[in-house]
Amino acid sequence: MTQAERLCRTLVVLMMTVASLWGVWQILVPKPAIADTSPVVPVSGGGTVSRPVRTPVLPAADSNTDGGELPEPDLYERRADCWTFLLVGMDKGGGNTDSLMLVTYDVANQKVSVGSIARDTRVDVGRSLKKINAAYAFGGMDELLREVTLTFGVPVDYYFRVNLYGFVRLVNAVGGVDFSVPCNMDYDDPEQDLEIHYSRGMQHLNGQQALEVCRFRQNNDGTGYGDEGRQKTQRAVLTLVMKKALSKPDKISEYASIASDNLDTNLPLGNLVWFATKALSFNTDDLTAISMPCEWKNPYMYLDPEATLEAVNEYFNPYTTPRTSDMLDIITR
Repeated sequence: MTQAERLCRTLVVLMMTVASLWGVWQILVPKPAIADTSPVVPVSGGGTVSRPVRTPVLPAADSNTDGGELPEPDLYERRADCWTFLLVGMDKGGGNTDSLMLVTYDVANQKVSVGSIARDTRVDVGRSLKKINAAYAFGGMDELLREVTLTFGVPVDYYFRVNLYGFVRLVNAVGGVDFSVPCNMDYDDPEQDLEIHYSRGMQHLNGQQALEVCRFRQNNDGTGYGDEGRQKTQRAVLTLVMKKALSKPDKISEYASIASDNLDTNLPLGNLVWFATKALSFNTDDLTAISMPCEWKNPYMYLDPEATLEAVNEYFNPYTTPRTSDMLDIITR
């Protein structure tokens, strides 16, 4: 065999090897699927029914260049490479959810939006306790996903349920975080074995300390900042942890171990790896974190319909067309 023949053979073998590896990668690490986007609305007594597809008013002309009518837009067509998630933090007892965050990851444009949902948000349900954080205790993850989807008018493709100890381990894995504690914290709750004592100002927090700061709402004397301040603190700490985690890709095996022990998700492992490879190029400056706009009216937090719709369309809508008020299920009384 001549040198040229050997070179050609080597090239063919290399090409076949690369193609085989690419095929294996596509099988083992596929692009994730998206949720069923069939429109639904709640019905009295529980459950859902199909929502009639609504045709919006078109801003442009109502006919095309051939003189015919423009086709009606598909109001439930999904944007390319854009997924939605629900981050769920459980309380110590595991009955209610301690924290809820709606997340949209626009992979195509490498943008992430995180929206904190108040624990006491009033939802349109038949049960006596109408707070959204009670959904899990009454109907498990399926009920929680249903209530989030109906309330905000967007589907949830995947969920991540994290226990408290997983958060502690992750913060410790990245070496802790430097965080400016927003106020003096002096709270004790023997029933939850919770002791929170911190002075206002910049401090380096390990995992357990970061968890305590994130769980704080008010002091024993009633001072503090309540649920909205708590959400802001949680988002700020989570952002710091995400930035440090992404800056330490060499710890990927440790992150995987923490997730395996403390994370429950409906996202298959291969899809999780796919997202992880995309997240490596994510710039945390393109992360937007907000609180879902609401107002306290004892005993619930009531979403502001107009402000919530605006937030959904600006940050969390995975569809190609804007949502309208009738696509959300917001209770105002």
